[in-house]
Amino acid sequence: MKIVILAGGMGTRLGAAAEGLPKPMVPIGDRPFLELVIESFTARGFRDFVLLTGYRGEVISEHFGDGRRFKARIQYRREGKPLGTGGAIREASHLLGDRFLLTYGDVLRRFDYDRFARAHDGPCVAVYSRISAGNTAIEGDRVVRFDKRAPELPYIDAGFCLMNLDAIDLLPDAPCSFEENVFPALARERKLGCEIVDHNFYEIGTPEELDKTRKALA
Repeated sequence: MKIVILAGGMGTRLGAAAEGLPKPMVPIGDRPFLELVIESFTARGFRDFVLLTGYRGEVISEHFGDGRRFKARIQYRREGKPLGTGGAIREASHLLGDRFLLTYGDVLRRFDYDRFARAHDGPCVAVYSRISAGNTAIEGDRVVRFDKRAPELPYIDAGFCLMNLDAIDLLPDAPCSFEENVFPALARERKLGCEIVDHNFYEIGTPEELDKTRKALA
């Protein structure tokens, strides 16, 4: 199974803290954050990665190369212009295989991804109980509504999901959001499973989050 990591972020909200790097390459101690993300999957036995890059993508590909140094096999797809998460995934469809695990390069979770992949046969998104805002409603093990503009919903997506390749058919041929196109469409037909996970993760989306993550991990 391929691990697909969205790693095209510019780190605009980080300002000077990003040091002109693509956001996933911001250092935590003496290592780029993305190293820790990849390591969280290789620790669970995954070896095949597809990194979807954009802004300064050469920094990522030059650092990781073919992945052997990190006990992995890494392929890349770099967008020439901003395509959104959906467009980036659509353009990389030939690399993904029939089933893939999708996550973000700016979120780190120590998790039993191998068990998660075995436990769910179809599309499945991890969620946790909202803290301040939500975007997901569930019934049993099904997502019944996904709406980024409905913060009152009781759950929020946890930043990773299992997907089948045919989910790409739900994307328009234009820049788009994978989450906002695919998740709602699958939820309406009760074809999107869910698993509730805890709040234990690290992120680097804002200077405050980056500082907290560095203190915890560096």
